Amino acid sequence: MKRSRKLGDAAGARGQGVRAARGLLLAWLALGAGLAAPTVPGCASAPKSSTLSVDDIEFTADELVHKLSASDWLRGRTAEPSRVVIAIQKVENLSSDVIPEPDRWYIMTRLRASRPLETFRRLYNVAFVIPAEHLAASSTQSEAEREIGAGRRPTHGLTATFRSATRSAGLDRTDAYQCECRVTDLASGELVWTDTVEFKKTAFGKAYD
Repeated sequence: MKRSRKLGDAAGARGQGVRAARGLLLAWLALGAGLAAPTVPGCASAPKSSTLSVDDIEFTADELVHKLSASDWLRGRTAEPSRVVIAIQKVENLSSDVIPEPDRWYIMTRLRASRPLETFRRLYNVAFVIPAEHLAASSTQSEAEREIGAGRRPTHGLTATFRSATRSAGLDRTDAYQCECRVTDLASGELVWTDTVEFKKTAFGKAYD
């Protein structure tokens, strides 16, 4: 009963967190509402896309690497015998943009393969694993990926969610993006770490992309 109650509390807390994240994103977008874009003579109506690009995906992945590797949760670990096995999932897309599935996996696999997190794997008994079905579709396997075949059971889950909010003013449009990343203890349902990456993009001279 204690575990069920804790999981129920975690689910309720996450629902409140989703609503809070949405509200913060809209508030953050509103803060930039009064900012005027610089005017280039003869180019006032030149469009600039506000949708996600490859650079945005790479920026998000790199920022998440920095935030997770600098977290108190990971930095507080030592070379202790208790192994942490973190199962990653592709990013959940709740934004207004279409994010192809390979890009949703790319963010998480880039995070997993990064040098800072590789150091935690080697020195602090932390492993990042991916679902077997995604591994089977991959053309190459690293030593860390072969850990799945060794039957090690995940202790934690790593998930992320992309959200967006849009503000249009005349022919101009601003999109605020937020990627929230979470690590959850699978046994207790406790959220052990969470952080966000946020950025804005503005399109001038058109109301849609």
